[in-house]
Amino acid sequence: MFRNLTRMASSIKSAGCLIIGDEVLNGKILDTNSFEFAKYCFKELSIPVKKTIVCGDDQDDIIRSLKTLTDENCDFIVTSGGIGSTHDDITYDALAAAFKVPCTLDKETVQRMQSIRGLYLAGLKKEELNAFYRMATLPQPSGDTKVLKLFIDDSLWVPIVGLNDKVFVLPGVPQLFKRLLIGLGESVKPRCVSQEYTRFFVKTRRGELSIAPFLGEIQKRCDASFNKKVKIGSYPHFDWKIVTVSIIGDKSVPELDLRKVVDEVRKNVEGEEITAAEEDHLTTCSPPHV
Repeated sequence: MFRNLTRMASSIKSAGCLIIGDEVLNGKILDTNSFEFAKYCFKELSIPVKKTIVCGDDQDDIIRSLKTLTDENCDFIVTSGGIGSTHDDITYDALAAAFKVPCTLDKETVQRMQSIRGLYLAGLKKEELNAFYRMATLPQPSGDTKVLKLFIDDSLWVPIVGLNDKVFVLPGVPQLFKRLLIGLGESVKPRCVSQEYTRFFVKTRRGELSIAPFLGEIQKRCDASFNKKVKIGSYPHFDWKIVTVSIIGDKSVPELDLRKVVDEVRKNVEGEEITAAEEDHLTTCSPPHV
């Protein structure tokens, strides 16, 4: 099904994210990796994330979800989770089945495990060691399918596994996911066709409902004037009792024209312009307690 996933299209214009784990679906853990991935793609790679999917620890579900992302023409797909040592960690097996390649113990990964965690591994029982080695049992290249291993840090044995330069497997542990994502991002950045944007933000104390008619009307005018290359969005920050309006324009839109849109928004929502850093602060922080 995935054997000929596009190696011919080496450029990256959009991304997709597959979060794998029953524990996410049943609410035992909060997924933050899709948020980190979207933020990294937007800020560091300048490419949009087309779709994020959460699926369970089920091979058929994983394969179906991956196919959905490829059908959406996502050029850069990252999976998160399902690569641990227990029976329900089946991401490697599922991807091997999807690409019709073998999934076997990888000698290079085992060597790194022994080099970095040798003392710990020496104290394990045989059954425990075999379970640990599940994390080194990886899809292998076969036929037209290319499989790479990317080790980004001498202190880590866990690799980023990539299939056909398009699907990349990352761990679900947030600290590791973020650390490996940065290394992966640096390796794929030369392939990214950045979609550069000019961004402005306006904050207002008015509610979304009261400004919705104006925002809808100005978006229609922008669609007509700029060929849908300007997007207006509103985002409530309930804790702050503030709504921010984003005005994002493709680099092809003259900044002077975009500034006129910003000024009109600011005037009509009775707001004030803020920086991207201030918008991030409103998004990620809570107001101080009085």
